[in-house]
Amino acid sequence: MANQTKTRVGVLLCDDLHEELQTQWSSYRALFETLLADDQGDIEVSGFRVHDGDWPDGPESADAWLVTGSRASVHESPDWVVALQAFVRAAEARGQPLIGVCFGHQLIQSALGGRTQRSSLGWHLGAYPVHCEAAFAGRQPGESLSLLAVHQDQVVEPAPGFERIATSEQCPWYALRRGRTLTLQGHPEFDREFFHALMGRVRTKAGDEAVEKALAALPAEDHTPAVRATLRDWLRG
Repeated sequence: MANQTKTRVGVLLCDDLHEELQTQWSSYRALFETLLADDQGDIEVSGFRVHDGDWPDGPESADAWLVTGSRASVHESPDWVVALQAFVRAAEARGQPLIGVCFGHQLIQSALGGRTQRSSLGWHLGAYPVHCEAAFAGRQPGESLSLLAVHQDQVVEPAPGFERIATSEQCPWYALRRGRTLTLQGHPEFDREFFHALMGRVRTKAGDEAVEKALAALPAEDHTPAVRATLRDWLRG
């Protein structure tokens, strides 16, 4: 439709793909472009590599914002993380739709008054058991939510006023929402092929046993498509 109104989504990129992954996936931004694409075609994506100094002019530069994953740790607070925390506080204060994924989940929670730290359980890999406490992505309270994950850090205290959507024994604050802000620990931008390739990199850090356990436990199907659709609708406002 020629007169269709576009939703301008700014993707705040907090990392780049490993070089060996770029032979098949052109960029981390491309994974989010796939996540945000559907038949409606009404989402216009702009990417900003904030971890490398590429910043938008301000929150008004887009209608909605998404903060990505990263190998960085929020609690180590490099300069760009501190600046990004200030940016998301400004976007949230404007009432803009805001989403955080994995590191982005942790960063937004910390920026708004929560706390993160390294998990005592080490690496959390794959579609580990998660269940919903509120309706989300077509899942009802008490039902499982299956999404790919790769992380060591996690939220240990959410920011004030957030409702817990989903939880896990090993990651209690898995998904949270407040107003127009939604954060989740899983990686809806990952598909199975990418996850398998990424495990080749993670194996050197997490070890063979953890990686093989995660790969063996992958369910036949997960809820990634439904979560992606929910995130698109959230950003549309």
